[in-house]
Amino acid sequence: MSIKKIAEMTGLSTATVSYALNDSKTVSAQSKERVLKAAKEIGYRPNAAAQMLRTQRSNTIAFVIPTDESNPNANFFYMDVLMGIRKKLNETDYDVIVSNYDHAFKADSERSLRAVQVCRKQWVDGILFVPSSENPAQLNVLREMNVPFVLLDRRVTGSDYSCVDSDNEQGAFEAVSLLIKNGRKRIGFLGGTSSVTTGAQRYLGYVRALEKNGIAYESEYVIQEKAFSTCIGRERAKELLSKKVDAIFVADNTLTMGAVMQLRDAGVDIPTEVAIIGYDDYTWMDMIAPPLTTVKQQSYHMGYVAAEMLMRKLNGMDTDERITLCTRVIERKSH
Repeated sequence: MSIKKIAEMTGLSTATVSYALNDSKTVSAQSKERVLKAAKEIGYRPNAAAQMLRTQRSNTIAFVIPTDESNPNANFFYMDVLMGIRKKLNETDYDVIVSNYDHAFKADSERSLRAVQVCRKQWVDGILFVPSSENPAQLNVLREMNVPFVLLDRRVTGSDYSCVDSDNEQGAFEAVSLLIKNGRKRIGFLGGTSSVTTGAQRYLGYVRALEKNGIAYESEYVIQEKAFSTCIGRERAKELLSKKVDAIFVADNTLTMGAVMQLRDAGVDIPTEVAIIGYDDYTWMDMIAPPLTTVKQQSYHMGYVAAEMLMRKLNGMDTDERITLCTRVIERKSH
């Protein structure tokens, strides 16, 4: 009905109006200007469903992330990544929707797979996906959807899928090496399990730093968690303090918050008695006393680069790419 109204207002045929609105056939600049002016006057909005049926494209991509309903702080990192994704998409005609799954469920559980399957219902053109673990079930669903996708933040070992992640092993290695350089020998590790590549890589960096510097590995100093919350960070930091560690490397931003709280509440002098280095870099880390030394990831850039990679796939590039972004230690006063 709106197209007929615009045709009446402009004196053009409905076909010409349709071509002008969809930019799908050559229309003179003068006619197009008249059509767009009339469309603006009546507040015309194109029918998105009709456009998708005609073009077989929604101009929408999905960003699928793991979340923890009991711990909203865990989402800080992915919100930074999302900002980078949006920045790239602002340069294109694409929008992004966010879908999430609870990382507490197994990768092949119905609830875990639902977040991927919902993308099919939304007719998305591509997917930026953070896998839950090494379990291939989610990736099998992605492949069956036959849409381009890029893995983000976490790899799946042995796969050749396009991926953008961080050099987590090197970041952890440099952080622990810094603690050792400052005379620490009983260094605790608090991070994720090795079932996820980020957790595995950060743990390997910790181990490599100890080995390179001739410090014996002590299993009692290592805690690997499946769940991430400030409460768990507090509890595990308390355990490590009871083992007389003189430093803690915390390989997760939410666990870092809890560990810092526990050290302060216990009256520990940071870094004189116990040094601490966290993971990821946020404003609060520079505002506490003492300011927190931490490993910084390029989260915003990760989102931007992953969106660029997906755009290349949507534009016909059929090869897979793998990009690992460097990390760096932000030295403050806690180490």
